[in-house]
Amino acid sequence: MSEFVVVCLDDTDENWRECADVLFSTRPRPAVDAWLLAGLVLWRYPGCLLVLLAGVDGTPVLRMRSGVTMRSRSTACAAADAHRLR
Repeated sequence: MSEFVVVCLDDTDENWRECADVLFSTRPRPAVDAWLLAGLVLWRYPGCLLVLLAGVDGTPVLRMRSGVTMRSRSTACAAADAHRLR
């Protein structure tokens, strides 16, 4: 069984971020800013496979290393749910 390392960008030190498979933030951002930040996070942390950021309207922005980008209005705030997994 393999496990994923899920790390919050908001309050975690650099060492944990470098080990993360999934990075997320619960701080709300405009969708364009979240999309750009997610790209920078994927560039900065090559081991990270998925970035999940909260949008200002409650819509999460998800970006994957494979190039998939997603926004979903059906999820209240996936970033907050991910934070509870820590």
